[in-house]
Amino acid sequence: MPAGLRVYLIDNMFRVGIIGVAVFLTGLAAAVLRLPEWRNRSVPDEAFFATRLHEVANQAGLALESEPRARLRSKSWLHDEEVLGVHESAYDSLGPDAADWLAREGRGPYVETIARSRWSEGRKSAGELRVLFSLRGVPVSAMWMADDPFRSSARGKIENDGLRRRALLRVFAPGGVAETEVTVLGETVHLAPVPNADPAESLLGTAITGPDMPYIQRIVGAPHFWRERFESLTLGSLLITRAPPALVRGILYFATLILFILLLARHRIELNKGLVLGAMSIALSIAGPIRNSTTWLQLFDTLADVIAKGLALFVLWSTAESWLRSTIPGFRTSLDLLRAGRLGPKGGKALLAGSGIGAAAAGLSLIALSLGTLVPGVAPANASVGMPLFGAPASPIDEGAIRTAYVMLAICAGLRWPLVRRFRGSATVLAGIILATRIPLSSFWVSLGAGLLLAIVLVRAYKAFGLTALLAASMMSAVLPAALFSTLHITWMPFSALLLIAVAIAPVAFGAIGVRRPAEVEEGALRMPTFVRRLEEENRVKYEMDLLARMQLGLLPQEMPRIEGYEIAAHSILATEVGGDLYDFLRDVHGRIWIAAGDVSGHGYSCAIAQAMVKAGLASLIEAERTPSMVLERLDHVLRGIGTSRTFTSMALLRLDPITGEALLSNAGHPFPFLATDGGAIRELELPSLPLGQGPPREYANVTFTLDPGAALLMFSDGLFEGTDATGRAYGFDRIRDLLAKAARRPAADILAALLEDWRAHVGTGTPEDDTTVVVVKRRL
Repeated sequence: MPAGLRVYLIDNMFRVGIIGVAVFLTGLAAAVLRLPEWRNRSVPDEAFFATRLHEVANQAGLALESEPRARLRSKSWLHDEEVLGVHESAYDSLGPDAADWLAREGRGPYVETIARSRWSEGRKSAGELRVLFSLRGVPVSAMWMADDPFRSSARGKIENDGLRRRALLRVFAPGGVAETEVTVLGETVHLAPVPNADPAESLLGTAITGPDMPYIQRIVGAPHFWRERFESLTLGSLLITRAPPALVRGILYFATLILFILLLARHRIELNKGLVLGAMSIALSIAGPIRNSTTWLQLFDTLADVIAKGLALFVLWSTAESWLRSTIPGFRTSLDLLRAGRLGPKGGKALLAGSGIGAAAAGLSLIALSLGTLVPGVAPANASVGMPLFGAPASPIDEGAIRTAYVMLAICAGLRWPLVRRFRGSATVLAGIILATRIPLSSFWVSLGAGLLLAIVLVRAYKAFGLTALLAASMMSAVLPAALFSTLHITWMPFSALLLIAVAIAPVAFGAIGVRRPAEVEEGALRMPTFVRRLEEENRVKYEMDLLARMQLGLLPQEMPRIEGYEIAAHSILATEVGGDLYDFLRDVHGRIWIAAGDVSGHGYSCAIAQAMVKAGLASLIEAERTPSMVLERLDHVLRGIGTSRTFTSMALLRLDPITGEALLSNAGHPFPFLATDGGAIRELELPSLPLGQGPPREYANVTFTLDPGAALLMFSDGLFEGTDATGRAYGFDRIRDLLAKAARRPAADILAALLEDWRAHVGTGTPEDDTTVVVVKRRL
């Protein structure tokens, strides 16, 4: 690579990297100032929380039967919290002051501590105790899950849930507390005040009658505040405030699955990279469920979630990449070069640019979440880094691949169905709507604005540097904050920290290596997926067929001959493939007009070549002293010498004296022309014969007639009468005859238009199965 070009690339990557790092550091500074999970950098060790779990178990009347295990979490476990707004309770109650309060209380991240346990005092069933602690060791939520939740009767479950829920209450209120029941959308929950809490907090307890699983969580706000809020909650208000992101996600998942099935059915999909990503997602996420599940039921349940997540990623990536390759002909990416071990300056540039852009995107996300803590109703609905890192609904690596796939889908949709004039604007709007569902802000509409900003960055990365830069940017935007956060808490998650640091460094390292390699390593063909090679072959054939079609049209006369006292009109409709219909007009030295209408058998190259030969043969063989039959016999001899046994040509050849109207016609297997008199009588010029170029040698005959004033001659190919409607019924000769009889007095152009209009009404507006050619010769009165 020339030294000047290398300096140019390195300088540009340096600028992009500096800007990206600057934006990320700005976002990091905002996060350290506002987001509780970034402000709480000191976390006690696992032994501290194990001791706290023993204390909590004693308060609830539980005996631990295993050593406690602890891990960091970003939020609680209650599935209904998105409906009830439990996670955002601090922001709902305290407004912009919530971030400071959460940081002081050590609420974010949390520490989940788990152990096998058994109830004492007559309640002998065994199960698992899970307590979520703040970083100060204060219980935030507690849940007990029975080993066999389906063993007891329904009434026994209700009674047990009540007893066990009240026992868990002692974890939060050792001296006891009064509960009140509230109905939330048909479900009963229990509210109780947290003693001596400042600001006021409530205990939300559930009485689940299905599985034996009492659950209690602290929420910020007095019981009366939450009672009024729960009682006023309706399905309509819930749909207005919570439905948009869920609706977008549901539509997106369904549409992606349908598209996956369609691509699979059309054999236009490549599954290898999707399988690798799905398998990687499952492999990285499977350790947590195995380590933290204490029963086979729990293990199967959590493993099912992990496998479903991996399958979803497999479908999403396979669909997005395959649709992009199918949509953009000749699509290539430096990812293909990287996979082939041929990364060079172009790929290195894309990786470095993507890394810098991804750092900027990560910084913008942190800035958006930090600013959300200052605005009521816009606060973060979850932490900026989901934990456990590889046990959340999407790990940072999964999230990077998901963002890339979503932007690819938006780009394809923008190319096919643009919302605005330019596809980049359409792709940005679509990607922004999709990415809004990935930004954890309480207000979907503010998330939409942040999603549009993120989409602008990612679509710009793709437009400027390609898919490799998009993948690097998406991956870096998700991985970089998680890598830095896990490094701050490396004693809690050493494996995650090391893996994420490696993933964050890899694009920069490979990019630096790539820009220093010679450009020649990226030259040469790449082995593409099978369906891409097939599509390229189909596109090549289509392109060549288009060329042949243009060549065929070029062989036809560009304008009709002008003959005093006559009108000539002609039109040829091409079929789906290049066919062989032709017509031509020639003059001899005596001023007579020769009109040829023919059809070369077959389609494609051989047909187009044979057309050219027939046209050249006519031009060389037509002479004044010859008759049409003599020309056809000589043309038959020529075609036999240069053609193949599978190629033949039908042709009707007319010699017309424009002064007298005398005509001489010979036919070589072509449909018989129709002659219409001025009075409307129709005569079929029958002249049975065989086509040119095949079969035994033969002689051709001539038929003589006169084209009187007002008469019209109609010559046509078999595509006219063989054209079929939706039921398979052919157009036939009778309709040709009847229409010609009605239109015989009209000019030649009108006769042609009327005939083709009636034919189109029969066969439909689609491309016909065979070429269709019509020539009309009309003698004026």
